[in-house]
Amino acid sequence: MSTRTGAPFEQSCALDKTALQNPHSANGQYAPSEKDAITLKHLLGNPVIGLSLEDVYGHLSKELATPLLDELYERLWLVARKTGSHIDTLHMQKVKGRSIIPTEDPKLHLVWKKGTIYIKPVPQFLLNHDFWVHYLQPPGQISSPTIPPLIHKSIDSGFDRSIAMGFLRSYAYLVKYPLDFAMAKEHYLVPADITWIQWSTFINNFRLLGNRDVANRYHYGQLRLSRLNWAVRIFGPQHTPTRLFYENNYWSVGEFMERATIPLLFLFASISIALSAMQVALAVPLEGLWPQISSNNGLKAMDRAFWLFSIAMVFLWLFTWFFILGVPFLMLLFQLLFACTTSRRK
Repeated sequence: MSTRTGAPFEQSCALDKTALQNPHSANGQYAPSEKDAITLKHLLGNPVIGLSLEDVYGHLSKELATPLLDELYERLWLVARKTGSHIDTLHMQKVKGRSIIPTEDPKLHLVWKKGTIYIKPVPQFLLNHDFWVHYLQPPGQISSPTIPPLIHKSIDSGFDRSIAMGFLRSYAYLVKYPLDFAMAKEHYLVPADITWIQWSTFINNFRLLGNRDVANRYHYGQLRLSRLNWAVRIFGPQHTPTRLFYENNYWSVGEFMERATIPLLFLFASISIALSAMQVALAVPLEGLWPQISSNNGLKAMDRAFWLFSIAMVFLWLFTWFFILGVPFLMLLFQLLFACTTSRRK
């Protein structure tokens, strides 16, 4: 939905009432009016970011854009459920045993792994009515006859407003009840000075948005990190810094070895049981059990198959231990070489 001003909510519903200077003028400079004389000249919540179109759109891209997920969009259905409403409320995240971790990285918003879900706090500027009017107009909509066509063109091509719409729609699912709202405040996801009634009135403007109103990323809800890691490994998108992880889970070699060793030990325990069963099968005479296969040819074929399987398991065991010990060693060696190279450059 949009109001007459192009913002998705009325001025009275805004959770931040700060007045902003109108950044639009014929020469691209600020054109404050008389009533704007005491308004802010920097972005809400970030005094180092000015209100020029270039500064704001650049900051919006860093704060909200998800180019990696956009690149994977056509294949995300293979690793996630394609429904934007697949988002648990904050209290249900706790019921499912997940810790809520605030993050400023937009690509981690609504990404979860065992025991953890990452959620990006709501930027203050998205709660401000003037910000939507000046910077997040619907494509082609004119908010003021004083804005020349050249500025309109830059507004339309500056930043995709549907990203911000989708981000706030995700909060309509995350924070549905007073308990969710209290948890959102506890984890610094929403401003501390707003009330539940104010929040409900504001977020209700985004609750019924359809997929055509939001960016592609928000056609999906929560995303499992382990599956995203595999999507990156298989499809190799250009926007990923590494071909192995969507987001690196391992911050130390010890943690990597701990997580890699346990499933491998289980695997080899299972294989050990199979090999022991084969040894027993070879040791027991087959003449009395299955006379129809007691010929020498049948026994030799079974002996050969069991022998080949045993040898293959030995090579797999050697390769696995090389992986467990060799990969951390190579990582440490790479870090040492990188440190030496950096030191020489300085």
